[in-house]
Amino acid sequence: MLPDLSELTSDAVYAPRRNDIRLWGPYARRAIEAAGLGTPARLTMPGPSTNPVVLADTGAVVKFFTPYWCGPESFLAESAAYEVLAGRGLPVPRILARGELRPDESDWHWPYLVLSAVSGRPWREALSAADRRGAARLAASAGELLAGLCAVPLPEAGVLASTAPGFADLLRERRASTVADHRAWGQLSAPLLDRIEEFLPRIDDLIGNAAPVFVHGDLSGDNLFAAGDTITGLIDFNDVYAGDLRYTLVQLHLNAFRADRELLAAALNAADIEVTAEFPRQMLAFTFLHDFEVLEDLPIDVSDITEIDRLAETLWAVG
Repeated sequence: MLPDLSELTSDAVYAPRRNDIRLWGPYARRAIEAAGLGTPARLTMPGPSTNPVVLADTGAVVKFFTPYWCGPESFLAESAAYEVLAGRGLPVPRILARGELRPDESDWHWPYLVLSAVSGRPWREALSAADRRGAARLAASAGELLAGLCAVPLPEAGVLASTAPGFADLLRERRASTVADHRAWGQLSAPLLDRIEEFLPRIDDLIGNAAPVFVHGDLSGDNLFAAGDTITGLIDFNDVYAGDLRYTLVQLHLNAFRADRELLAAALNAADIEVTAEFPRQMLAFTFLHDFEVLEDLPIDVSDITEIDRLAETLWAVG
């Protein structure tokens, strides 16, 4: 008998159960078998995840989208991402099957995707095992991946359409709340926090008239996989947008690269991204406006920095 999902009635109830293999494992097994992909002998969950993800030893991955924790929005984003990425030669999962846990529900049917697993080992393992030359090659491979994502044609409609307002709306929401959020997070000095509001440009001025590109909003070490000095996998498309590629660089540099500016330079060079004199300040603006707490795990202490330009140079100066 399958576990009872009716107990999941709210965000608060869902949160501690979203990574419970006892709850989601049986549903993943049924989804994999129904798709004709074998019978898993072992099922695991990779760790904390917004949406439940179950890995099978058959090479299949099942991702569930409940009504909670922005599940419907995540499903739309992931579905749109896999549609535009299919056949582009990028190291991303393929959709092997689809289904619904509650097809008779009147509002949300609790859909799921059965995906192919990516190859390689987690980014952090690959980076920690590499010497400086190998790390630079890994960073360059990440830059090549970024260039490949930016080259993906966007659809004419949907959440990834070039005219979709989601990215600009996100930045405007973040601009309104970023100072309060950073005060609560506590990584920055009070004098610097007092300067953020004046520093941040209007969103229209920041993103300008550049054509939107495919933006992976969480290009972090948790979502990248590598073998040798090559990126072999990119997962988790909950936070994708048609927007500005500089937003993607925030998590790539501050999380995956651990704020190592030599690695950033290698990635920018491989992606053929021009670095202007304004680059550090522009990137600091996107850092402040990012939807995640991106300064949380920095390997450098920035709490004593009181000037905007010093913080911009510390984090983002390259070349």
